[in-house]
Amino acid sequence: MTIEALNPIHAQVGQRVRISMKSNTYLRSALLVYGIPAIALIAGAVFGREVLGICFTGKDPDNLAAVSGFAACVLAFFTLKVWSRLTDRGKSVKPVIEEILGSE
Repeated sequence: MTIEALNPIHAQVGQRVRISMKSNTYLRSALLVYGIPAIALIAGAVFGREVLGICFTGKDPDNLAAVSGFAACVLAFFTLKVWSRLTDRGKSVKPVIEEILGSE
């Protein structure tokens, strides 16, 4: 696994290290990655059933809900991906190398 981490102890390539990450950072990241797309999925489904179901009277509202919910979820994932690349949060969210355990 590859992780970008701060290296205040100047560890070298090939060394085994111990990293630490703040728990609130982990929870916030999990909320962003899982929570926002889930909310977008539900909101998109409700929008598709209620609003698009009225606009497209000849179509099945359940199919409209499924398509719009999936589209909203995918849009949320891509928005989060672009947002995470554009915003460099700096040192507060990156893991930190705390100790060198040895070489491989």
